[in-house]
Amino acid sequence: MVTLDTDRIAVTEEAGVLTLELARPDKLNALLPDMVDGLASAFEQLVEAPGPAVLLDGQGRVTTAGMDREIVAGDYAAEHADLNERLGTLYDLVVAYPRPVAVCGRGALIGAGAILSFAAEFCVLGEEATFAVPEVSYGIASERIASLLPAVAGRHVAAELALTGEPLDPHRAHAVGLANDVVPPDAVRPRARELLEAVAAHDGDTVGELVALLAA
Repeated sequence: MVTLDTDRIAVTEEAGVLTLELARPDKLNALLPDMVDGLASAFEQLVEAPGPAVLLDGQGRVTTAGMDREIVAGDYAAEHADLNERLGTLYDLVVAYPRPVAVCGRGALIGAGAILSFAAEFCVLGEEATFAVPEVSYGIASERIASLLPAVAGRHVAAELALTGEPLDPHRAHAVGLANDVVPPDAVRPRARELLEAVAAHDGDTVGELVALLAA
């Protein structure tokens, strides 16, 4: 079982699926440095001993509102270089993990949360979800948006999302390949688990090979 040094991420495992839940619901699960480090630490442990599929979600009504506003309000690049490096490590680990990763999008999947979904195998959005990467609005030129998003949605949609910072309707996100499904809010996590459990029925080594091939 994954063990973490922060209480802002809850870890549970059931039926071959490890769930990582952001646990800051009073702040819409906005990400703080210890949460980013906790997620990266979880995937470092998982990469060392691959086993379960991984489901990422948040407690409460919102998966995540993205990075905490107090962090992105200033000169992010200058003031939070270590955090940005750790965040990049997290994205790389999600891509490298040889088992499927599913990201839920309930209420909101914004900024770093949305970028995590670009790195994952599956993304399920709620019909009401706000889905956006508003980094440009904070003067942040995200290398990971530029490197991950075009491969998922194509250059034009990637440019629209990255350069305008405006939300994309969940149904359009599904239509352009950024989500596997769009369902009612209370069905997001069950649908994500359904996808992961379908993969779990297959040989783990074969799944690992395919995950690596898909990411190449």
